[in-house]
Amino acid sequence: MLDKKEKLVMLFLCEVCSGKKSYLISANQIAEFVSQKYILSIAELDEIMLSLSKDNYIDLVVSDGKRGYFYCISLKNKGMTFKKDLSKHKKEIAMLLLRTLGITILSFIIGLILRAIFA
Repeated sequence: MLDKKEKLVMLFLCEVCSGKKSYLISANQIAEFVSQKYILSIAELDEIMLSLSKDNYIDLVVSDGKRGYFYCISLKNKGMTFKKDLSKHKKEIAMLLLRTLGITILSFIIGLILRAIFA
């Protein structure tokens, strides 16, 4: 399971890399996007990218050249279906909450009926 920062980075990568086999992106671009919600250093971003690579979300090649620090990223199958899996997970949680709420209301009503019968 990914943490919040990893999910945010994956969402950004899915948006940027959609429809492309591989994409060259700077670490600063990713850090700018994530910095809207979290403070993220380049070292922490490296750890996140390596973690995503180990979890088979992306293929990663790191390049540190004259122009700066870049990642060459290719989304794997798991990475391509990340958005769909995330929305599916949110729907499952919503259904679980609704089902729990329904069972709670039903048990409350049955309790009231039983109390009225046996009181």
